[in-house]
Amino acid sequence: MDKKIDFNAVTGIVVTLFGIIYLIVSTMLPRAAIGNAMDPLYFPIGLGVLLIVVGLLLFMKSDKSVMKLAIASMFVRSDKDREVSRMVSLTCLSAIMYGILFEHLGFIISTFAFMMSILFLTNGKKVLVNTLVAGIFSVGIFALFNYALGIPLPGLPFL
Repeated sequence: MDKKIDFNAVTGIVVTLFGIIYLIVSTMLPRAAIGNAMDPLYFPIGLGVLLIVVGLLLFMKSDKSVMKLAIASMFVRSDKDREVSRMVSLTCLSAIMYGILFEHLGFIISTFAFMMSILFLTNGKKVLVNTLVAGIFSVGIFALFNYALGIPLPGLPFL
């Protein structure tokens, strides 16, 4: 009988480990200077405990007999899987660069560059369409937050 690949055990282990690390790091957060010293820690600690519980539940409900098959299948991938992995990796890299450049270049330029990279990744080499969408989006969201909502965003670095 051919067993169906079940990633629940692997996912449960990963979520549980992430929850443990998150819980440990969240206990290192600074305490509040006024009021209840633990107030800033309740949500992060609760989230860490919830991640651990959900991860353990997912692992317990999984079919552990196919765990080796699931792990092995992660390393044997089709061309479509490789393309998806490449797109996810480039999206993550773009997001990291966006976070690094945001404070230095401001909202408009960094958001425009981020949108352009994502649009070229997903929409192909449609230069005019990608440029218009990225430009209108970044300027429009900046105007909406700065002027309509009164929430200041870092504008342009040279102004």
